[in-house]
Amino acid sequence: MSKNETVTLKIKPGASNGNGWTNTTASNGQPYSFKYSGGQNDNGGLKTKVGDGQATINLSVDTDNRYSINGVNFYQDLQHQLSWQPTAGSQAAGTITDLNSVAENSDYITVVVDGQANGATIYCDPMIQNDPRGPMPLPRIMHASQ
Repeated sequence: MSKNETVTLKIKPGASNGNGWTNTTASNGQPYSFKYSGGQNDNGGLKTKVGDGQATINLSVDTDNRYSINGVNFYQDLQHQLSWQPTAGSQAAGTITDLNSVAENSDYITVVVDGQANGATIYCDPMIQNDPRGPMPLPRIMHASQ
């Protein structure tokens, strides 16, 4: 059975501490804070089992028209499981699709633009995890050469 999550990204200028807010620095050197709600553990993530079908994250920015999504980048998506499609007619929403055909742990990085700060970009990143079916494989043991 496929999994579909709805995720909202909140962004604000300045550093915030605690309550799920993460501090970051925008391309203009200014501090910002972001917080994801919805998704796995209510922090923007996605966790599913391989073979359960495609999974999606419906992602939107929950603020005034100040912020827009300039795209989504994927980190450690070595098996090319993830893709981004903006919502037609919106600069603040879109869908991440996870093919969910192989096990992998990846991050997606939402690239947000601040229209009131000369187009400064802000990078915001939660995690996507595709767990294998059945028991987890045993970890490999590496031996150092002597």
